[in-house]
Amino acid sequence: KPFGRRPRQDAAGANAWRVDLDRLCSGRQCRSAAMAESADMDDEARARAAAEAFDAPVDLLEETDLYKILGVRRGATADEIKKAYRKRSLRYHPDKNPDDPDAKPKFQKIAEAFSVLSDDKKRLKYDKSGDLDLEDFDMDHFMNMWVGEMMEDGGVVDEMMQQVLPWASEEEKMAQFMEENIKKQGKGWVCKLDGKTFTNKRLMLAHFEKKYAFECEDWAREQVKAMKASFESFMKQLTGVGDSTGEFLLPDGSRADMSKVKGVPDIRAHFQKKIDKGLEQEKVLEMYRKVSAEDSTFVPTVDEIAAVLGVAQAVAEALAADRKRLLKRLRTRIDELNEEEESEEAMMEAMGGLDGLGGMGGLEAMLAGGGMGDLEAMLRGGAGGPDAEALE
Repeated sequence: KPFGRRPRQDAAGANAWRVDLDRLCSGRQCRSAAMAESADMDDEARARAAAEAFDAPVDLLEETDLYKILGVRRGATADEIKKAYRKRSLRYHPDKNPDDPDAKPKFQKIAEAFSVLSDDKKRLKYDKSGDLDLEDFDMDHFMNMWVGEMMEDGGVVDEMMQQVLPWASEEEKMAQFMEENIKKQGKGWVCKLDGKTFTNKRLMLAHFEKKYAFECEDWAREQVKAMKASFESFMKQLTGVGDSTGEFLLPDGSRADMSKVKGVPDIRAHFQKKIDKGLEQEKVLEMYRKVSAEDSTFVPTVDEIAAVLGVAQAVAEALAADRKRLLKRLRTRIDELNEEEESEEAMMEAMGGLDGLGGMGGLEAMLAGGGMGDLEAMLRGGAGGPDAEALE
């Protein structure tokens, strides 16, 4: 277009969030078909987990964990939190419990827990204040926190959005704003905002530059806001914490099917691998500390040795009978795990430096492939949504 670098809206030019997430996840791809087949199972498992969390015994006066007060799992969805609050508040409402002198403080704690957990920003702040317990790790909870952190105002995604704007200059931005607010009338053009007519676009552009600078800035902010909302919706579906439709929001307000987006890594599998590795390291180190302690009489069972070292029962029996051999085998396994971790860290550093569970460092490189140039603006809209070929 002569008046701006507008994103193409045809199928061949569909703007896709082709984020270079392989920087993070070692090139593993989402298996959409497998994900679809297991969707029902995931929903059932989450429903069971939600019921167990709600029915778990809790002392509302002494408990400080907001999730336990409300009776929800740490990875609870917004709908689960609302449902739990309605049921909890009804059960403990002072009017329903006139004989309980503690009914009011209990009800207040439930309301306070809901006020935090139902607000995305407050919940993220609360979640970040705690420590990560690998034994009680909730992947949905972590994924929600991870996506929420990257989407914070002024964060890495805001910086990224400034690098993928659909205009390359202030002039192009004004030209695009103008294009959305004019219409052809006869041989000239009419401004939709004030009804003024001009014979050509150059005169119209001068009119917009003189009169609608503030309106243009408001429009531009809305464009970026829509892009960010689309990216957040995409990331939530990618990490498995989006809504049950399997669709994500496009910048124009329409929706697209996540199963048609190919070539993106399985982020959940990446983090699950990290958690599993961390648990394995903890168990090996714990056994080594107990066995190697001075004057220790601790002897792990054959089943414990087999599970921690991943060896056959016969090998585990021999190790249980020989403390020296067991310690050597444990040290070897510790060295192997450390070497694997160092190799992964070196690879990740070369790819951009994201340190796994340790924070958001390197996310920028993960999102944009070591520079924002690889991230293209996303997805066309339209009533039918983008087709599979365009998305790919």
